[in-house]
Amino acid sequence: MDECRTERVRKILQLEGRSSAYRSAYEDGMAEIAGARHRADQYKHRAASLKTKLTPQELHQLRRARSGV
Repeated sequence: MDECRTERVRKILQLEGRSSAYRSAYEDGMAEIAGARHRADQYKHRAASLKTKLTPQELHQLRRARSGV
């Protein structure tokens, strides 16, 4: 590994290293986002299933609460 590298080869290796670091950070972020999205979907489904069981009066209360009245 004691070879002499040109400036362009060193630059390419440097850029590829930076690219790998950013790709790794991106993949970590996407994994975290995917977990949060899954939890958000679960809460949305739970709310929808509860909404189907509301009485007309409770449905009216929900609409008023959402409208800010």
